[in-house]
Amino acid sequence: MVDSHDHTGLNRRSVLKTIGAGALGAGVIATSGTTVADESSTHYHNPVGPVGFGDVTVIQAGDGTYYAYGTETPEDIVPIATSDDLVDWTYIDSAFDSYPDWRDDPDAGVWAPDINYYNGQYYLYYSYSTWGSQDNPGIGVALSDTPDGPFEDQGPVFRAEDLGMTNCIDSEFRVVDGTPYMIWGSFYGFYGVELTSDGMDYVPDTTFHLAGDNREGPMVIEENGYYYLFYSTGHCCEGYDSTYEVEVGRSESFFGPYYNQNGTDLRDLNEHRSGVSVLNGTDEFTGPGHNTAIQDENGDWWMLYHVEATADQETRIMMIDRIQWENGWPVVACDGTPSTQSPMPNTGSYDCGAVTSGIGISEGTYAITNVNSGKRLEVASAGTSDGDNVQQYSDTGHACQQWDVIETDDHETFHLRNVNSGKLMEVAGADTSDGATVQQYADTGHATQDWHIVDNGDGTYRIENANSGKVAEVNGASTDDGADVIQWSWNGGANQRWTFDLV
Repeated sequence: MVDSHDHTGLNRRSVLKTIGAGALGAGVIATSGTTVADESSTHYHNPVGPVGFGDVTVIQAGDGTYYAYGTETPEDIVPIATSDDLVDWTYIDSAFDSYPDWRDDPDAGVWAPDINYYNGQYYLYYSYSTWGSQDNPGIGVALSDTPDGPFEDQGPVFRAEDLGMTNCIDSEFRVVDGTPYMIWGSFYGFYGVELTSDGMDYVPDTTFHLAGDNREGPMVIEENGYYYLFYSTGHCCEGYDSTYEVEVGRSESFFGPYYNQNGTDLRDLNEHRSGVSVLNGTDEFTGPGHNTAIQDENGDWWMLYHVEATADQETRIMMIDRIQWENGWPVVACDGTPSTQSPMPNTGSYDCGAVTSGIGISEGTYAITNVNSGKRLEVASAGTSDGDNVQQYSDTGHACQQWDVIETDDHETFHLRNVNSGKLMEVAGADTSDGATVQQYADTGHATQDWHIVDNGDGTYRIENANSGKVAEVNGASTDDGADVIQWSWNGGANQRWTFDLV
């Protein structure tokens, strides 16, 4: 593969339909079936969208508004979206009115934009290449006085033949000690070159080598006394078969050498996925990659990237997750996998206990056991009536201790249906207070019968009521047979943690 920036099959109508659904607020499902960011002041849901923003690049304008740009779609030569908080995005327009005229190949595409504010203007660098071809690709630049464009093309900064390099795409503009530089590379090594002071041309004989083959989308941030070189590796653009992931190396110098956590020089890595991953895919989100990063109002770093597919649709869509630092190395979304729910940017607060990955567990029939007592969740006395109590009891093997876990239509919550009675677990009376009892009842369609099953990251789960936001626990941390199951605010106690074992 020569290049990895696919021309997605989505059109503008699809993009706008998804964004329109996103404006409806928390818990709303987009037309595509993908969960959009909600409007909670404390958390958001991935993906943040909109679709069609592969290879995303982001900047914050002087008025605080964020602008995101992505690889071209069939209807947009670099689409633009805006946001006030990095998670709720609104599509606005295309950065270009027409294709740049410095290539004569009608199949050439404008990919992997890179937005920067420099010399009092917005510089949009872009890759101009033909899929699967080595027909002298290059990196161009377009200028605008405003981040929403339109951008006026200035032609190529350099092409592959200018530098005697291969596959000059995927740009990353940086100013170091007052001098502008460009890093680039896709599958045939990462290189850098000094640019002229206006950022419009390259300085001959200034190239330097940064990383080996089978990597693309280089991106650099400076933190902790180091330069961190993030990049994507693996196969993109193959939907659910994509193997994309994000890896990283660091150096005390912008010019390298960059080493990863294993002490390996990135220039010595030439195989796919041979470095150390900081972001890898899950069953929910396939192929995370081609990232950028931005600091929020509190100075916290956030990674924006795309996934190649979600559990609901096989197309690229934009995501965001927090970058934290542990022993001088980046940790993304607490565990290195894309989050489904996370604390909001710009709040200065980020608790990994509030970060969830995936949709918990898959549908099936389970025996559910309390971690504190080791006893089963059951309907008392094998009752089959509305209002019968839910409690804990020693394992009897009876069907009243078995629960069908059924995904609801929102793709985020589950019903817990007792196998013996066929009725759903709920909080009685839709009560939202601590101490409210948990019981069974026929399906009413109310949110009090909907439950988030949240992975605690240690092999246990918490069962969180969608109506109240509180979790199921054994009252008083009792270990007795027949102890009542109630709801309570999450405190991390063992009596609030449960294991799920397939029957």
